[in-house]
Amino acid sequence: MRTHAVASFRKLTPGMLASQRLAMANDIVETTKAEVALALKKSAPALGIDGTTYHVLDILIGLTKADDWKTDRRPLVAISNEKLAEYVCRSKRTVVRCLKKLVEAGVLAYRDSSTGRRFIYRNDTTGEIDRGYGLDFSPARQRVAELKRIAAEFAARLKAEQEAKRSVNRLSRAIQDMLDLGVGDANLAIEFAQSLAEAMSRPCHVLERAEILQSLYEQLLEALATDGSDVIFKVMPPEGDIDVTPYNNTNSQNSIDSKKRTSADADDIETNASGDNAPEKEQIRKPRAASRSPLKEGSAVGFTGVSQQGELNPQLSAVSIGLVELATANLQETLGVKFTSWARLVASAEQTCLLVGLSLSGWNSAVSRVGDKMAATVLAMTAEKALRDPEAISSPGGYFRACIDRAIDGKLLLHKSLYGLAES
Repeated sequence: MRTHAVASFRKLTPGMLASQRLAMANDIVETTKAEVALALKKSAPALGIDGTTYHVLDILIGLTKADDWKTDRRPLVAISNEKLAEYVCRSKRTVVRCLKKLVEAGVLAYRDSSTGRRFIYRNDTTGEIDRGYGLDFSPARQRVAELKRIAAEFAARLKAEQEAKRSVNRLSRAIQDMLDLGVGDANLAIEFAQSLAEAMSRPCHVLERAEILQSLYEQLLEALATDGSDVIFKVMPPEGDIDVTPYNNTNSQNSIDSKKRTSADADDIETNASGDNAPEKEQIRKPRAASRSPLKEGSAVGFTGVSQQGELNPQLSAVSIGLVELATANLQETLGVKFTSWARLVASAEQTCLLVGLSLSGWNSAVSRVGDKMAATVLAMTAEKALRDPEAISSPGGYFRACIDRAIDGKLLLHKSLYGLAES
């Protein structure tokens, strides 16, 4: 393998020599300009290429010709440091340092002329380079497979760190909410509170912090289950429910029919009730009254045991469960559930409340005001926004309550928010 001399005015480093060897390799990798450019831009953060250096790299790639990336040619760029400095609005010395960083990162190689001047002479017929000196992208071409691997590993690590940050926020809020409930042994609560504070203040990587909080969360759940205090997190059974309709619409047909039936029943009891037969007729009437309960098959029960018919809420008329499922992909992935039905959406509200730091009293208040389906939909939307951009919503619980207030006033455009989340 032959080598190309590096100008005497430049001090050699091991990185420069490694790039020169790659540029002079005989087994040239077959690739394209677009493939190498994409691999370089994705792997740039992992290679430490950012800021002005990345700007210089972007300009140099753009100046290369696509045909020069063929195996029988050399991807050269002939541009002076002065011109590059004008392009990036930086000093010449800054550009020199950026080029040196790209060379030592194994992206470029110096191909110097005897005077240090960069130029390219092309064949007028074929367009190939007859003679050329400047900056050579051959090292990047030879490392294209390695650059793709570096980019994939960096993306996977970044995704894991982002997921760990979400887990830290979710688990810390859940642990704090359970401790704020004041259930179980007081000494145990103090011990877990100290462990939480220590885990949050400990100088460690976010992945390690997420693992510590996950272990602490599981220990707390186990301690509450052993103590018998976890019953407060369970949905109350429907046997003791109170039949409550969410809206007092006196003009609806159901209300009119109910009044007619009530009046008819009262007249029937007054006309036929006499002596000892009256109690018997009242006993016969009671099952009929129970059959007119507003509970429907498949209706969900809130944490307080009060059933709300969310489908009666007019603001849900433009919202389908399919739209909710499309708009809340991050939330479903975090909870490990799929919102394929309204029942599943409402059933997951308990975990979502822990995720956003919403108290059970706040959830029950929202259910009593707008119904379980509407409340669960607004809660899922709030959690999804908080997961996508934790910095945008400082208090998801307060954001949820504000949305419920807007829904009561008829100012909440829920369908538009969900469509926006689904499209993004």
